[in-house]
Amino acid sequence: MTERSSRSRVIALLVVTTALGVVLSIVGGILLLLDPSGSDGDSKDRNAVISRANDFAVAYNTYEVQELADYQKRLKGLLTPSYDKEFVKITDAVFKALESKKQKSGDAKVVGTAVDSIDKDSAVALVAVDSKITNTDNEAAVLRHFRWKVSFVKSKGEWRISTFESVAPVQAEATPATPSPSSTEGGAE
Repeated sequence: MTERSSRSRVIALLVVTTALGVVLSIVGGILLLLDPSGSDGDSKDRNAVISRANDFAVAYNTYEVQELADYQKRLKGLLTPSYDKEFVKITDAVFKALESKKQKSGDAKVVGTAVDSIDKDSAVALVAVDSKITNTDNEAAVLRHFRWKVSFVKSKGEWRISTFESVAPVQAEATPATPSPSSTEGGAE
C-alpha cells in the first residue's frame, strides 16, 4: 500500500466522521426544538404528585377532634375547591361524633407512595401511611395502617386532590398446586 492511498483513506474517514457528527447535531437540535422540556416534564409532575400525596397523607392523619377548624384549614390548600367543600361537611359530622372520645391521630409516617397514572392535568397516586390513634377508649396509641388511592387534577400549575378512597388490603395465601388432568399417571390409553 502506498503512502498516498493510506492518506486518502484517513482523509475519507475524517470527512465521513465529520459529516456524521453534523447530521447527528442537526437531528438533536430538531428533537430539542420539538420537545424543549425533554423528559423532565413528566418526572417533575410525578415528583410533584408524590410530594402532594405525602403531604396529604401526613396532614390527613394528624389531628385532634377539638381542633377541627385548624385541621380543615391545613388541608384546604391541598384540595380542589369543590372537594374541600365536601371534606368540610364530612369532617364536621365525623369530628362531632368523635368529640366526646377526644380522638387524636398523629405520628403519621408515609410508608410508600407511587404514581399509578398521570397525564398533563390529572394523576392517580397510591399511598400507604401508618399513624397512631388515641381516644378515651384507648389511651395507649393504636397503630393503624391506611392505604389510599388519591386522585389529582392540575389547576393553574398546581396539583390538588379531587378525591381519595381507601384501598382494601389484599390477602394472599399460598396453596398447593393441583395437578392438571393431562399430567395424570398412566398416559394415553
